[in-house]
Amino acid sequence: MTSKLIKAAQAKEKNGEIHAAIELYKAAWREDSRNIFLQIEIGNLYASIEDYEEAAGFFRRSHYALKDNSHVIEALSFCLNKIGNAYFRERKFDMATSAFEEAISYSEHNASYLFNLGNALFHQDKYNEAIKVYEKSIKLNEDPNTLNNLGNALQRIYKTEEAINAYEKALSINPSLTHTFIQLTHLKQSICSWNGIEGMFLKIKEITENKINGKISPFALFSMPEILNKNHLNIANAWLEQSKIEILKKSDFNNRKKIIIGYLSSDFRLHPLYYLIKDVLINHDREKFTVKLFYSGLQDGSDQLEEFKKISDGYFNITAMNDEKVIGLMKEEMVDILIDLTGYTQNSRSFLAAQRPAKFHINWLGYPGTMGGLDKKPLYDYLLADKYVIPDSEKSNYAEDIMYLSGCYQPNIANRPSLRDVTKKDYGFENSELIFASFGQSLKITKDMFSVWMRLLQKVPNSILWLLTTNNACETNLRRFAKDEFQITEDKIIFAKKVDFDEHIQRHQIIDLFLDTFPYNAHTSASDALWAGCPIISLSGETFASRVAGSILTEIGCPELIVSSIAEYEEMAIDLAMHPDKLSGLKQKILAQKESSNLFKPKNFTLDFERKLINLMG
Repeated sequence: MTSKLIKAAQAKEKNGEIHAAIELYKAAWREDSRNIFLQIEIGNLYASIEDYEEAAGFFRRSHYALKDNSHVIEALSFCLNKIGNAYFRERKFDMATSAFEEAISYSEHNASYLFNLGNALFHQDKYNEAIKVYEKSIKLNEDPNTLNNLGNALQRIYKTEEAINAYEKALSINPSLTHTFIQLTHLKQSICSWNGIEGMFLKIKEITENKINGKISPFALFSMPEILNKNHLNIANAWLEQSKIEILKKSDFNNRKKIIIGYLSSDFRLHPLYYLIKDVLINHDREKFTVKLFYSGLQDGSDQLEEFKKISDGYFNITAMNDEKVIGLMKEEMVDILIDLTGYTQNSRSFLAAQRPAKFHINWLGYPGTMGGLDKKPLYDYLLADKYVIPDSEKSNYAEDIMYLSGCYQPNIANRPSLRDVTKKDYGFENSELIFASFGQSLKITKDMFSVWMRLLQKVPNSILWLLTTNNACETNLRRFAKDEFQITEDKIIFAKKVDFDEHIQRHQIIDLFLDTFPYNAHTSASDALWAGCPIISLSGETFASRVAGSILTEIGCPELIVSSIAEYEEMAIDLAMHPDKLSGLKQKILAQKESSNLFKPKNFTLDFERKLINLMG
């Protein structure tokens, strides 16, 4: 009987009737349960139809019996790796890890399986473990993609020199890895390592002018000089194309009494976003709007995370959900307008918009640029902006339609910390010292702008530069550059320690002039400075990111502090530094304007914003 079943199964298999063949083989196996080769054949057939879970089960049974059979070991580890990949796509990274680890237990010298395990660990923020696994994989096979991912993991734990070495080694093997080259450039910028950086910028500019090969993170380009809006659009479009997504057509939604807004972000926690968006969420008119939050970030246990939960009408942690489940959830929650506050920054879930979970999709606040599109269909319907950050002349360089607000696109909470009486001596400075400051990320500090700052220290007597501490490599590189190129001593550059928000605001009061960065302007930090009455000088360019501080200064009524060239920037900074009466007058003006300006009036902002959304919904 067993042999008849096997012959029948073989006939079905020959005709391509795999499911029928499997059932016949299983019937034969039930009659002859000790037949290991029947188990193997059933496993092979399940694998052929990509049912790797079932296949793995049969290969496990076979392995227990045969132990050292190389075919069984190879087949079992292959299936387990496939299972791991499926879990990975589902964002079930812990289960993917288990599957990859089991695959490696049978095939410990498989570089590909180790690479996959490293990726699963990376996505669980287990960077040290991921690094060890990547290094094992590289010993077996110096694959440039593995070296790239090793660099990414090293970067996350601030081992910048090791990360640079990994990227450079990857490029030495495959110089065409555009994403690696841009990651390397981005990292060198973040530690202010500028040797050869101009040539790297030129190469990237050339890349963005042409057909782009490679998946390049659009966010990495904001701080790079000479990158224009059209280049950002090219990169964003290529990012979508390389991601193999399809943007669906708009679908109809039933109108309801209340408009349901879904805010999507990875930053509903202790993050600068809190100091921008919190009051907007609170001030939404609950007679007209329902506010739901979809969070894809870290569970940091902060008070801010808990506060976000309380001020929403619905809070959903989607971090571990795959896109399909999130889309289903958003549709179930009947979201009318999805507003993405993260864009292409860390832990982005922006590709959700391609599947049209809401009637309208808006990009706002977290990402200062276009999200791109495919086949003349934008990923997001609208980009929320103002007339300063996106003038009419630049609208064609954005995939989205521009939804213009009446004032500055960036809101703020109404009640930042009350100002206390503080002096320079309270912070270890002499009252006679003139303090230039810039409290942005080191990534935003360019060689050209830092050179301007050094010339200010040379030309303005008894002046110092106060920067925000970020990483040791950055501090070392900046001090070395200052000494080697401008003979500026260490005592002229001071690095401020990270402090709580209240103290952060207070110390702005002793700053004489806040120096904005270019081409990536200050965002939240510009609002922080102005709240304390600290004058900001800002250079505006063409891109969204290079016009943010200009928009904020315009809103508070100080457009005279905006310049259009580096030469003007330097000239104005020296003039103000040499005339304390002008600085004092600007400080008093800012403090007075703060009270009347809409910059710190989120109620007014929200009313204007809601009018736009109501008009949108018709």
